Amino acid sequence: MNLVEKEGFSSEPSEDDFLIREVVLTHDPDGRYLDSELLLQAVEDVLCSTATADSYFQVSDPYDDATIIEVVGSEESLEQIIYKVSSEMLLKCCGDSDLHTKTMVLLQMLGKYTWDAKAVIILAALAMTCGDCWLIKQLYPYNYFAASAGMLKQFPSDLNLLGIQFKALSMLANTMVELAKCVIKYERLPMKEVHLDYNTMALTKTQIYVATYRIFKGSLEFSAQTTDFVAMNQEKCMISQTTTIAAWGLSYMVPRLRRLCNDLLKQVDSCHDQTETKQYKELSEIFSKPHNDNQEVFQMLFALKDEIPLKDCSSQAQVNIFELEEKVVLILVSTPEVLPVDQIHFLEQRTHNHHYHKKIGRNYEIVWVPFPTSDTWTILQKRNFNILSKSLPCLCIRKPWLLNSAVLKFIRQEWNYKKQYPLMVALDSQGMVSHYNAMDMVFIWGAKAFPFSTSKEKELWGEQSWSLKLLLDGVDPLLMKRVEEGSNICLYGGDDLYWTKEFTSRLDEIRAAGLNFEVIKIDDKSPSVYDPHKLIQSKKFWLRLGSMKRSILCAENTAPNHRVLKEVLWLLEMNNTSKSWVLIGNKNSEDVLKLQEMEAIECLDLFPVWKEYVGRMGLVRAIKTAFQPNLSGGP
Repeated sequence: MNLVEKEGFSSEPSEDDFLIREVVLTHDPDGRYLDSELLLQAVEDVLCSTATADSYFQVSDPYDDATIIEVVGSEESLEQIIYKVSSEMLLKCCGDSDLHTKTMVLLQMLGKYTWDAKAVIILAALAMTCGDCWLIKQLYPYNYFAASAGMLKQFPSDLNLLGIQFKALSMLANTMVELAKCVIKYERLPMKEVHLDYNTMALTKTQIYVATYRIFKGSLEFSAQTTDFVAMNQEKCMISQTTTIAAWGLSYMVPRLRRLCNDLLKQVDSCHDQTETKQYKELSEIFSKPHNDNQEVFQMLFALKDEIPLKDCSSQAQVNIFELEEKVVLILVSTPEVLPVDQIHFLEQRTHNHHYHKKIGRNYEIVWVPFPTSDTWTILQKRNFNILSKSLPCLCIRKPWLLNSAVLKFIRQEWNYKKQYPLMVALDSQGMVSHYNAMDMVFIWGAKAFPFSTSKEKELWGEQSWSLKLLLDGVDPLLMKRVEEGSNICLYGGDDLYWTKEFTSRLDEIRAAGLNFEVIKIDDKSPSVYDPHKLIQSKKFWLRLGSMKRSILCAENTAPNHRVLKEVLWLLEMNNTSKSWVLIGNKNSEDVLKLQEMEAIECLDLFPVWKEYVGRMGLVRAIKTAFQPNLSGGP
């Protein structure tokens, strides 16, 4: 069976089928890949921009992202391909052959590419051929250099004389770009994995072939007319009827292309909806049954449109999904901006740099899945992603804009992802969800929480008791060292500067008397009056407390009497209300003294009473002994 028969045409074609047959016979793809969507964004900025005096003075980044667009599987670079097509386009514009023949020659040149790549490459060649004239027209009223360039090209001094032609060309360019977007949307559908309704597919494919042909033909028309009026002098432009007639011809072509675009968009949307519905159902079924390994799961999640969908952020090496086999995988879902810097650092500290990480080896991986903030990835978002993806200690999706819409919908609905809050879904070695958000586990216990399941979370809380070690683990290495050594620790916080001054002055008196213990202020709102060098990373401290609160409630469902939860809620309440507070304790002891505001001042005022008992009772018990009436409800 030949290609034409495969595409579903009848053995006795009608006159309308003949063109489609001819177009299909030029199509012989060999697997090469081009990020056509990213290239089209650059083309659109050239052909469809509308410059103004204000926009001219806006400063923007140069198009450094053009360097990341490559043709995978081709010996020629993208620049070489576009140059060859643009040269052929200019040659055909000057030749005598009819427009259809010229169009077929160009289609034949790009026969090895997918339909969307063909459409975008011809538009890129058009932008390369005519873009300078187009930009001169846009900028010449506001830009001296554009006016000078127009003079060198012998444009009329008054480009408004070409207003009809430019308006017609602008309408044509915009319509061809929209048509190309429809072709891209169709080609991004995972047709190999999902079989759609035959009639819908047959009609859509037919329109894809026609749309591609019309984009090629329209590009030749655009190029020919631009070449014509560039060659004119002012006098010919004023009296010529030829260009005006040609402009009206383009104006007649545009409505036809728009109807084709609208019809194609309806068909592509129908295919997209069918595909998304079927894939969503498949994803739901995959996650509802056990597997021998996790490969089928990750094939559906990440590899529908990219055979090597992952990369190592540190080395930028490409990674296949088979490297996740037999591993626990933490899927970090977030916006392209990932997490705040302090949270990124904390995540790295609790996983890759955690002392327990060496014991586990490579039994788990973190895979970052950047989630788009809108339906379309912009060049700026892709640039941000490429920068940020080099700073994480994990794997990430290599081209997240290729993720299937059904996958994005599944993550939003089944995993309850909301773009304001990052999500870390844990999948076991069989690809089954073992925790719908293990982020808090990671922030609390780090790699020790492996395999990051809900059962492991309950187990860890069952073993956990309230202590300064639990409160400070991972927050500050030097402070944790003091805790491990058994030093007495005093943590305090609050926004009341008067209280802080009173409290620290009494601490100075106590330390001058020979009682030595570490005093740390936890606050990023104002500097510590007592010792600014002991101001620890309070954001990590409060991040850890918030994680502990959520994790306990998740592991215990509801646990109002849980000792750790009670203490955590007290501290969070102190912080939320900006009240002053104090915690005093040491090492693993659950005997942690908590005081607020004037209670703490009164406690230190009783130093002459309780200092005698510190040696044999310990600091906390000595204070409690002297301060017991107040703690039990006295004045």
